[in-house]
Amino acid sequence: MEAAVASTGAGLRCSMPKQQQERQRRSARVGFVSQPQPRAVRCMRLPLPDARAYVAGAAKRGEAGSVGVERKRLAVFVSGGGSNFRAIHEAALGGEVNGDVVALVTDKPGCGGAEHARGNGIPVIVFPKSKSVPEGVSTDELLKSLRELRVDFILLAGYLKLIPVELVQAYPKSILNIHPSLLPAFGGKGYYGMKVHKAVITSGARYSGPTVHFVDEHFDTGRILAQRVVPVLANDTPEQLAARVLHEVYVEAVAALCEDRIVWREDGVPLMRSQTNTEEYT
Repeated sequence: MEAAVASTGAGLRCSMPKQQQERQRRSARVGFVSQPQPRAVRCMRLPLPDARAYVAGAAKRGEAGSVGVERKRLAVFVSGGGSNFRAIHEAALGGEVNGDVVALVTDKPGCGGAEHARGNGIPVIVFPKSKSVPEGVSTDELLKSLRELRVDFILLAGYLKLIPVELVQAYPKSILNIHPSLLPAFGGKGYYGMKVHKAVITSGARYSGPTVHFVDEHFDTGRILAQRVVPVLANDTPEQLAARVLHEVYVEAVAALCEDRIVWREDGVPLMRSQTNTEEYT
């Protein structure tokens, strides 16, 4: 098991002789991109994937981002297998999301989401620090790492810890979460994973579904951005219901966020503007 805190190093400054510069200007236009290169700080003996190669690849993919919209830098928080994280990462690699996952934050360094991140060269930050996870970082250290990585948005994908107030204040209207029920029903402390689906079935509710919402200082009380309705069938098990509460709505919401298609109504309700028609909302 390993964990790493992502941090940045000094940028590289390049120069060339004046004659060579003149030849370059006459023959072709050449662009240079300078950005910090992340380093992985090992907390245990196993080696980390080269995070610098990953971010370099992310920068290259960014050249093909949405026209007129800068490609966004994403940090994803997970505590488990990370199925939503994987869906977002794959959508980013496939061009559906105009952004790149540049950090994975977890309170469980051995979870499936963290392993997927390491396997794809994504820097892993363990948070928070505790007696059981001494390699973790403090809130201040986490904020410093996210700022050094120039993170634009934070995405919670099955992260079971309450987000510190300092983080919410540092990223206003920039932290999303997905919850596996139609909030405000079946939300709050203690409602996560299969516990939610079991409670929905036990209640006799005829409908459920995922909710994507912005994060505030409390569990599952932030402004709702998107929902999808899923029927609860007569003989459903929690596992069967969970299988129908899929990831597409989160990918759609993240895509809208990264394309600057979130509009805030005067009463504080966020709306997603349609990708094909700016006068419509989804």
